[in-house]
Amino acid sequence: MARVDVKLHRASRIYRPSEVVDGVVTITSLSGLSHQGIRLTALGSVIIQPSPKAVGVIESLYSSVKPMVILKKAMDLSGAGKLGIGKSELAFDFPLDVSQSSQGDGVVGVLYETYHGAYINIQYQVIVEVVRGYLQKPYTANFEFFVEGHRARLLSRPESVSFYITHDTQNHFLLPAIRSGGFKVTGKVATQCLVSEPLTGELTVEYSNTPLLSIDVLLFRVESILVSDRSSTERTEIQTTQIADGDVCRGVAIPIYVILPRLLTCPTLSANTFSVNFELCIKITFDTRPSAQLEADSKQLVAFETLPVRLLRS
Repeated sequence: MARVDVKLHRASRIYRPSEVVDGVVTITSLSGLSHQGIRLTALGSVIIQPSPKAVGVIESLYSSVKPMVILKKAMDLSGAGKLGIGKSELAFDFPLDVSQSSQGDGVVGVLYETYHGAYINIQYQVIVEVVRGYLQKPYTANFEFFVEGHRARLLSRPESVSFYITHDTQNHFLLPAIRSGGFKVTGKVATQCLVSEPLTGELTVEYSNTPLLSIDVLLFRVESILVSDRSSTERTEIQTTQIADGDVCRGVAIPIYVILPRLLTCPTLSANTFSVNFELCIKITFDTRPSAQLEADSKQLVAFETLPVRLLRS
């Protein structure tokens, strides 16, 4: 029995294109290990996962999208031989680029950033395989590392968009008590943001005859796939940040400060067969308990405003 471990020399496991990924493979054996070779493969792929709600045409659309290989480098760490008792270490290194990727394997050759979404996953792994004799299962180990793109140019003054939320801008049904009383919320938020920095802005409750229960900022991912002339788009929530609890003072600016989760977000991306975009939703929840409207549909107590946000690499 043997155990295979992979360790990178960089603790963060974050690399940019053209940098060298290096580390060591440790194989621990209690009684020595004969093998037919030890092979390492660096693999990057884009995997489209079907939605649980996908049926019919949409389901067939997802199933027709095969995993996309964007990086593939293979190297032999050792030829056939035998490892002694205890730990054996094998060093490795390879440049993070696509110039030496294996040919003829359908490698796309574009290093997208690591991203773990709801239906789209971009993942990079170091895979080690210790090949054994005939009918013997090989020993394997997988280790994920993260890829970040080159720094983008951001305006010294990031562009912000102004918004306002009133009872007239809502397309869904609101409780009569909320709509008749009226309300107005104004604000501004940056529409272009670095992935490594918080998304900022502010909002002000100008007036509202109905007390507020909370103000939340929701971050959504919008994942789309395109095959021939068919497409499918899924919008899912990433996180919710509450910026106010209870009724707030009128006319006072409330700051918006949202930390972006690294692995669940990436720079806004558009490729031939898929795209990843992001949206910010301002959610105003009203408190109608004094009016004994406890049984009302929760959506009737909420006002929304959705804004597209473009994320960039810092």
